[in-house]
Amino acid sequence: MSEWFNEAGLRAIEEDLKSEITFIALDKEVLGFITVKSLNEKVLEILWMAVRREHRGKGIGSKLLNFVEEWAKEHRFEVLLVKTSGDLSYKPYDETRKFYEKNGFVSVALIDPYPEWGEPALIYVKCLKGKEKEH
Repeated sequence: MSEWFNEAGLRAIEEDLKSEITFIALDKEVLGFITVKSLNEKVLEILWMAVRREHRGKGIGSKLLNFVEEWAKEHRFEVLLVKTSGDLSYKPYDETRKFYEKNGFVSVALIDPYPEWGEPALIYVKCLKGKEKEH
């Protein structure tokens, strides 16, 4: 995980796992997890998401994300937000950005540097609320 999360990131994950809502994919072992936090009554932020390297490419991340989307809709959230590395020269995050884009997220801002990180951050959002059908 060191190519994705530095020491400060790993400490933050540990703290957020204790205090925020986390969903875990299990099959005799932890396959992956996703941790979320409510920013307000309409926006749910994905704080952390990871799938074990040996289990990537099997749809686990997409299933976790789909589960969170359904959970968010049930709890009346309208937007999912996620921040990821905005350093486009750092190749390990190419896969991460493609994953979110493939799953319907749209990049809305690049903040450079992102104050809490001291490095660039891309902000992605996905609207959960579909158009209401007219009667």
